[in-house]
Amino acid sequence: MGIHWTEVVVVAFVALLIFGPKRLPEIGGAVGRTYREFRKSLGEVAELATSELASPERQHLPATSPRELESADRNVRDAAPSRS
Repeated sequence: MGIHWTEVVVVAFVALLIFGPKRLPEIGGAVGRTYREFRKSLGEVAELATSELASPERQHLPATSPRELESADRNVRDAAPSRS
């Protein structure tokens, strides 16, 4: 189900007729640069996602001890309005 060589020749011939021999290299270069930039961005996103999913403990959360957590919990309970 791949692309056969005859299809590549037909597409190249049609592109040559539409764009002409002078513009075809420019268009090919622009397509190549766009494809490289897309692959680079996709790789960066994949790397970022992998690093974020692989190490959730590396997230930038403040270090807290159990005593600090108890104190924070107590402060939240004291600050909450009473239900009367």
